[in-house]
Amino acid sequence: PIREANVMSLVCPIGPERNLLDPQPESCHRVFLDTPVLCPRRFNALLELEGKGMPHVIIDMTYTLTEGCSARRLADRAISKKSLLRERLDQICKEAEAAILGDSVAFIVLTHRRAGEDRVPICSLLAAGALHQHLINAKLRARVALVVEAADAHEVHHFCCLLGFGVDAIFPYLCYLSLLRVRNCTLSMQTRVENFRHASEFSILKVMSKMGISCLQSYKGAQLFQAVGLGKEVLTKCFTGCKSVLNGVGFDAFAQDALEFHKIAYPPRGPLPPLVDEEVEELQDIGEYHFRSIHESEIHMNTPDVLYKLQEAARTNSAEGYKLFAHWQNKITEQTEIRGQLEFCLDECDPVPLEEVEPAAEIVKRFCTGAASLGSISNEAHQAMAIAMNRVGGRSNTGEGGEDPDRFSPMKEGQMKMGAAEWEIFEGDTSRSRIKQVASGRFGVTAEYLANADEIQIKLAQGAKPGEGGELPGYKVIGKIAETRKATPGVGLISPPPHHDMYSIEDVAQLIRDLKNANPAARISVKLVARVGIGVIASGVTKGKADHLTISGMSGGTGAAKWTSIKHCGLPWEIGVAETHQTLVLNGLRDRVTVQTDGQVRTGRDVVMAALLGAEEIAMTTAPLIALGCIMMRKCHLNTCPVGVATQDPELRKKFTGQPEHLINYLFMVAEDVREIMASLGCRRFTELIGRTDLLRPSAHLKEHWKTADLDFTDLLRPAWTLQSMAAETEGSMFCCVPQDHELAHVLDRQLVLRAAPALEDKSQVMVKDLAIKNIDRSVGGILSFEVTRRFGAQGLPDDTVHVKFKGPSGQSFGNFLAPGLTFELEGDANDYIGKGLSGGCLIVYKPGQSSFKGHEAILAGNAALYGATAGKSFMAGIAAERFAVRNSGATAVVEGVGDHGCEYMTRGLVVVLGSTGANFAAGMSGGLAYLLDIDRTSLNMESVLLESVDAEDCKVLLELVQEHVRVTGSTKAQELVSSWDNTVTRFTKVFPKEYKKALESMKSAPAGKNVSDDKPAIENNTKDLEDLRPNSVHEPHKKRGFHEYARKSMSYRPDKDRTMDWEEIYASQTKKSQQWHSWIQTQTARCMDCGTPTCHSPNQGGGGCPLGNRIPTWNQLVHEGDFKRALERLLDTNNFPEFTGTTCPAPCEEACVLGINESPVAIKSTELAIIEYGFSKGWIKPHPPQVRTRKRVCIIGSGPAGLAAAQQLNRAGHLVQVIERADRGGGLLMYGIPSMKLDKTGKVLRRLQLLKDEGIEFKYNCEVGKDVSMAELCTQNDAVILATGATQCRDMRSTEGRHLKNIVQAMDFLTATQKTNLDAESGQSHIRHSSSRKSPPYDLQGARVVVIGGGDTAVDCVATAVRLGARSVLQFSRRDEAPKQRPSHTPWPCWADTYRVDYAHSEVKALHGRDPREYLVVTKHFKPSAEDPSRVGAVVAAQANTEGAALVEYPAELVVLAMGFTGPDKVVDPQGLLARDQNSNFKADYGEYVAENAPWKNLFACGDCRRGASLVVTAIAEGRDCAARVDSFIMGDTSLPRAAPLAANPTFFQLPKKGDAQPGLVKRFQRKKRQSQDVSEAFERGLLVEPILEEPEAEARAGRAAAPSARSEVAERGEKARASEDAPLVGVAGAAAASGAAAPAAPKWLLFGCAGLAVANVALLGTVVALLRAPRR
Repeated sequence: PIREANVMSLVCPIGPERNLLDPQPESCHRVFLDTPVLCPRRFNALLELEGKGMPHVIIDMTYTLTEGCSARRLADRAISKKSLLRERLDQICKEAEAAILGDSVAFIVLTHRRAGEDRVPICSLLAAGALHQHLINAKLRARVALVVEAADAHEVHHFCCLLGFGVDAIFPYLCYLSLLRVRNCTLSMQTRVENFRHASEFSILKVMSKMGISCLQSYKGAQLFQAVGLGKEVLTKCFTGCKSVLNGVGFDAFAQDALEFHKIAYPPRGPLPPLVDEEVEELQDIGEYHFRSIHESEIHMNTPDVLYKLQEAARTNSAEGYKLFAHWQNKITEQTEIRGQLEFCLDECDPVPLEEVEPAAEIVKRFCTGAASLGSISNEAHQAMAIAMNRVGGRSNTGEGGEDPDRFSPMKEGQMKMGAAEWEIFEGDTSRSRIKQVASGRFGVTAEYLANADEIQIKLAQGAKPGEGGELPGYKVIGKIAETRKATPGVGLISPPPHHDMYSIEDVAQLIRDLKNANPAARISVKLVARVGIGVIASGVTKGKADHLTISGMSGGTGAAKWTSIKHCGLPWEIGVAETHQTLVLNGLRDRVTVQTDGQVRTGRDVVMAALLGAEEIAMTTAPLIALGCIMMRKCHLNTCPVGVATQDPELRKKFTGQPEHLINYLFMVAEDVREIMASLGCRRFTELIGRTDLLRPSAHLKEHWKTADLDFTDLLRPAWTLQSMAAETEGSMFCCVPQDHELAHVLDRQLVLRAAPALEDKSQVMVKDLAIKNIDRSVGGILSFEVTRRFGAQGLPDDTVHVKFKGPSGQSFGNFLAPGLTFELEGDANDYIGKGLSGGCLIVYKPGQSSFKGHEAILAGNAALYGATAGKSFMAGIAAERFAVRNSGATAVVEGVGDHGCEYMTRGLVVVLGSTGANFAAGMSGGLAYLLDIDRTSLNMESVLLESVDAEDCKVLLELVQEHVRVTGSTKAQELVSSWDNTVTRFTKVFPKEYKKALESMKSAPAGKNVSDDKPAIENNTKDLEDLRPNSVHEPHKKRGFHEYARKSMSYRPDKDRTMDWEEIYASQTKKSQQWHSWIQTQTARCMDCGTPTCHSPNQGGGGCPLGNRIPTWNQLVHEGDFKRALERLLDTNNFPEFTGTTCPAPCEEACVLGINESPVAIKSTELAIIEYGFSKGWIKPHPPQVRTRKRVCIIGSGPAGLAAAQQLNRAGHLVQVIERADRGGGLLMYGIPSMKLDKTGKVLRRLQLLKDEGIEFKYNCEVGKDVSMAELCTQNDAVILATGATQCRDMRSTEGRHLKNIVQAMDFLTATQKTNLDAESGQSHIRHSSSRKSPPYDLQGARVVVIGGGDTAVDCVATAVRLGARSVLQFSRRDEAPKQRPSHTPWPCWADTYRVDYAHSEVKALHGRDPREYLVVTKHFKPSAEDPSRVGAVVAAQANTEGAALVEYPAELVVLAMGFTGPDKVVDPQGLLARDQNSNFKADYGEYVAENAPWKNLFACGDCRRGASLVVTAIAEGRDCAARVDSFIMGDTSLPRAAPLAANPTFFQLPKKGDAQPGLVKRFQRKKRQSQDVSEAFERGLLVEPILEEPEAEARAGRAAAPSARSEVAERGEKARASEDAPLVGVAGAAAASGAAAPAAPKWLLFGCAGLAVANVALLGTVVALLRAPRR
């Protein structure tokens, strides 16, 4: 609070109250608390009052699960249908009542302190609310104070809810304990607690100010909340009288939630072993504020898949891409929004042909973009939206930041450079926004601004942060933005809360009239917030002559707002629109107003839902910005948007790539989506949809979950035409069809326009004398100013061209938006809002000549004079009432006294006060100057201003103004001051805003010639030159702009030629970490922007992103802070083996990095490897055997990455794990399939295997399942068996002529033999050293020519191996053409880019042989025998691909290596063929379930490459982890192991089982199975790559299909094949039966929020955070 701060207080008396009607000395025996948030000292002081006649009782807010288990109690509970939680609530109420009546306690302390392993805590809001209501009903509430010692209150909303529902004080003891773990904090514990308390107190005051409440005593117990989805039983007992919509969950649901939280804190089988140690363990980040895909995190509307698919569809105008986007987005909506719980009654409709439906070109005219101001977003983004909306006939909204007058004129045809984009401008294009917003801040609201509007929107409130105004940081107030907003460059701007401008519905009606006068041709709109009771407000505004209403939902965007401003505020627009429509129809007003809604409307389904609930128009902001390039960084407030959308940094704006056509494409695709739904509903015109709630019904699947089963949508879906109209006997219209009568035909301005005709025609001087005016003449001057501005623009007429002298009392808004050249002289007094929006005219007010009172002692101007004035002058020979010159941004005013709150939020202009000032003068003042006569310092708000004496220049300005004041008003007081000017001037004090003074000083010190306010986009983009000069390693790098100021430098390779001389890792050795190393790694992590939607850490459907869901932003931040140990813990929480992925992974995470859009991505892979190796070097990585063994046995077949990951996870869960490996060493692919120069066997693989053994995992080598032991034996002897054999069946060219020749070998045979020889030699070095002979390598390639056929990573490894074995030349064949250097359109960010890459082996060959080894567009025809030995291969005969009659080319070769990929596991493990396989020979097992299909044993699972086909190491680890959690759940009934599936990434993949079926084991999130369309991308499961189905090809085709440049990763290769395959496997959960007790599906997100201030208190959010109570491990 700014203005309200001086009238607000948190001081509140608590304790027993006496009879108010009989005051006695004992009535004062109460405790006054200065704050409701108690620190330990205050809390203990309360308890110590026991000896001073104020006893207390402590009541436990927990219950035990074992209490009341007798047969009688169980029977009573079954009859009463009361849960243990409900019983405990009743007991709490009885205990409190007994303590009051029996012991006369003064304080009741409700505590969570007893919560523990055997006691479940109750939500403190439930307990406090129930007790508060019980004591009220028992008439005991005034006799006691209620204090909560809460573990679950840790956010401001929690505090506000507790206070609002009757709590007197809160002691958040667990919050204080958590402050001990604040990183990098040197403050004392006491200081930390005090800082937390002060921040909480400020936020509570902020919430109170949004409600217009000054004192905590008024807020306490006021229940100013609205509930969504709470059952009547809960509301009646705990929140009596709280307004509610959608009857929902009862006490049973809260009991279930409490148990789930308790299980998280105290797992039934005990905690898992620590990943590093207990010191650095962290709670899970559930994604409440930023998108997080891993584990059970919050679902966000904007996921990486949704972002990139929307942008791809918009940029390529792809209907197919849009449908996929809409499918994903609608599934997310089903999980997060109320409209997602509704479905169309398609089975009750008669469809119509699509061609009969209203065309898309008409539907898009109903769309508009939301109010994103210039300043909040860049000029490029703002203009792109305006041009696009104007082209389609829709409307763009200026937001509350004004608009550059240059945009009012049509644009010139031709090319236009905007950021990095070239726009094609056509004849008739304009970037003028048709909707001009007017907010309480009045930024840039001038007569010219209003005159250039087709619609003027009054921002009465904002859905995402109701009760607050806008805010723009100073570093965004530059150039045109500062000029347009009439502000000082560099000085931040804050809009007053809306109720500063409009206290009542009458004030709103007056503003509507003012704006209609300022532009009679414009439609006047009012923006309201969805809430219970919005219908009544909407009706009042409609009666106030609004033409248009916008009902704004809680989920709208407001990128720069504080979290406390937007969390838990507002309601879903579905509730607001439905109530508004119903109430307007009920009052007979629906036909005269247009209803619009906004709030995350994305798809055609959303649009139709809005229409059916009652909206005619749709506003969209977030989706259009995404279409133009926004990536939901959620860094709008930092001015660091890396794509140039939400920034004013000229360098970053150069990165903007959006085109108006992108938005146009998106809008038309939405419109076509709408048309298809309309056709299926049988509606031909959009107006036929409006208000047709009979076409909606609750989704059937709601009844199948305990949280949604009781939701009641009856009131929401009640058809408006069934309501009894109170205004009309005939049936009213469902949409607007009658224009409002604004009664402008006979206003006084019509006379003024006629009399001023000469001036309007040729600027002739016009003088109108003694024009009578009455107080019913409102908004005088508005229409005349409109006519002046319409003809002459912002410059208007010359000064005093039209001079009108009025006599009498004027009505409200006299001189409304008065234009330049108009002078209004009033002999009389003025009502409120005189000079509102003064835009260059002149106002003169003085007392009537015949009056006897003194002018300077009388109030001659009402409240809010000069509100939002932008230019002009005002002279008032009298006192102005309260709120004088609020938001003045350019006018000069002389007044002889002001009331309270003068010059509030002023940003420019000059005010001279020749009399007294009221309280709180200059609150929030950030610009302009004020001069006060005989200042009373106590009346000033000194928070933002300085006081200075006047200097010579000030004296000159003051004298001129006061003399002019005397001349135009005849003021006797001013005359007296002038007559003794030398003395008078010493009585003045200058009020100088601090920020304004700083800005002026910085401008003076700025180098000459540097125009810091020039915001025109540069013609040339010199970003590349800038990057070349940026450092890649600095001491103490800063992170805010690190992405822009530092260059990428990943971990370096050793020199090419040097590394071919050995088998050591290709990376440069960094065993000893110097300070330079630390500077480098911290600089590289400073480039990570901690994205709001981190696309790097979530696997997307295009092959980008981390399949493990690694918390990349988190550990980047920790490394930047130097906290490597905590970073290691966060890394190991999602990745068992970072040392493997950090070396072998092709880094799909970096492909999806946001920086990769327009420059080099963050060096994620290097950081990952640095963290794990640093951890090993410090000795932090130790064996951590489980504390308790379950005695359950699990056998894992295969020791590759999937098998090892599953083994470690299951061992951590306490099972006895045995790993069977047919090779002589463990590691599988890691040991023999990847050469040691890429992955060190001794230093990494064997090191990890030893750790696993030390943790208790048993390894059995040289044992082949199917030969040495049967599958049946393993399944019988173990509780579960996991197949993790990998994809070992190599593709071959058996039918190719010459394939039988020797020295044509499979890649894995070649690599395995070479690696085994090296490892054997290494392990027997001491023996070899004394031996006279040494075993020769299996392949002697010294001087040989080698051809490698294939294009994947394996082929690259073969090339590198051949080089090290001494090959004379090495060639690598690829059937593909050379990939492009730049990212092609078919693999857009954040997909894996199909681009040209140089791998380590390619650079080595080029260094040795002078050329890249790759040959493109090569098809092998046959193998030619050697002339010297016909049994051996001598050459490969090939031809150019895709060319008929291509000449054959002979490539000499002494060795041919076939590296064409794999087709699944071999048949040894299942010789009888008992297990089902897919067409690609992989074992069939549904993703997320992993149960082997058709297996005779129910405990057999399959995961990794043997199930999905050959994939990345990181993908195999992810699947092994996920399978382990599923197996653990199968064995034990539940699991505490984390799932590796990115649960929140894309809800499209979750299906609902049919009723009666077992619940799926995958996740809690689901969707209705029968509505599942063909799933997502045909070649990707859950964002993790799968091998496409392949027909059995001819040898050549198989070889060619496998051949691709190694630089083009296997990820993109498989993705392209999948797109070409019509028979690719479907994606998603197959719904196979799971073990009983599997987790039930989760409820929609909106059931889990609460709202402070104007919104909802849903106590589900306040479910006790028991996870924080986790007992320390022993």
